[in-house]
Amino acid sequence: MKMLRSERKKIREQRDWQKVIFQIVEFLIFLSAVWLVQKGFRFDMKIVVYVSVALVLLWSARYGLLIFISCALILEAFPLIAKEIVIESELRIFTIAMGATLGIIGESFNRQIKNLWNEIKKLELEKNDLIEGIDEMKAIITQLQSRIYFEGEGLIVLLERLRELEILDFDEMLTRAVEVVAHFFELESLSLYRSEEKRFLRFVAGIGPKKLPNALEVSQSKVIEDALENGYSTLPRVLLKKEITSFEPFFAVRIGEGDTLFGVLVVEDISFDKFSEVLVRYIKAVADWMYANAKIILEQEKIAQMKHRKDDGTWDEAYYFKKREVLQKRKDRFGIPFEEICLKYSPELHNEVIGKFRKTDVLFAERQDGLVVLRVLLPVCDRNGKARVLERLVKISGLKVC
Repeated sequence: MKMLRSERKKIREQRDWQKVIFQIVEFLIFLSAVWLVQKGFRFDMKIVVYVSVALVLLWSARYGLLIFISCALILEAFPLIAKEIVIESELRIFTIAMGATLGIIGESFNRQIKNLWNEIKKLELEKNDLIEGIDEMKAIITQLQSRIYFEGEGLIVLLERLRELEILDFDEMLTRAVEVVAHFFELESLSLYRSEEKRFLRFVAGIGPKKLPNALEVSQSKVIEDALENGYSTLPRVLLKKEITSFEPFFAVRIGEGDTLFGVLVVEDISFDKFSEVLVRYIKAVADWMYANAKIILEQEKIAQMKHRKDDGTWDEAYYFKKREVLQKRKDRFGIPFEEICLKYSPELHNEVIGKFRKTDVLFAERQDGLVVLRVLLPVCDRNGKARVLERLVKISGLKVC
């Protein structure tokens, strides 16, 4: 600390001497300008002397005693350079007396000005500290208000809204729940990733800007990976344990557990005044509610599968168009793409064609003129993905696109 103070003192002293040198050079420039003007216009030399004296007095009043001494010495030496300049003794005495007086007054005012500037800087620093303190208090108050609201009627109101959601379709429930949860907690971004395999996630619903891809492996995100292991995770927590090498969301919350892992809620970005551990835990509570209700919905889906799913893995027409409505809602609300393809082929190719699609794809087959007409919904798939699927299918001999 002492070394730091001494270094700062040396820097201040160096800056003060630089100012003194600049002020002396400034005086020399003005004095030389007066002398050159006299050389050019040939007016009375006494005017040059009086102007030079006035400059000495002005610089003394402006910069203080040290500058007065320097300027007075320069003025004394000036006649040695310019022989035609003669300073009378009375004027010299007047200049020294008046200059010294003004120098003392100027020195006093300069110190007062310097002290005032230091006080202003000190007050500005204190003001900035107070502003930061006020912002921190506002954030704390906001979090406390949120906590009081959530622990009171707030969370109950949210759960009541979620209960009002349509529960005949699991994907429909998840899609609409994302919108309700994001609006309730005032989140600018919220994404839902569905777990298709143990280490693979696919985006199914969300609001706000998104940087993570539509499909990703769990290992691609440390925050999501930690959330799947521990229920929820945040970026600050992961930063303390692991090295971050790519973009990471701010926090993630798991939906389900073990073999019944349904997915994960992901918030990629959130302002610091809204973020808190309390917020993450309440979203985790909502995710647990969704998990509990999902069991009921999945049981209903099993009943629906028995009713609507055929032995070959395709679905009947009613289920197919119901799913299409759900996917269209996602596209309209969240911009999540889906594609639909139509194929015609002979019945002998039916099992081979069906085997080319994912478990999440919805297939509806019907017979027309001795051929099988297969309609397929490809969730979370754009035109490029559709093109890749068709590239694989057209290799099958005898298959045509409707």
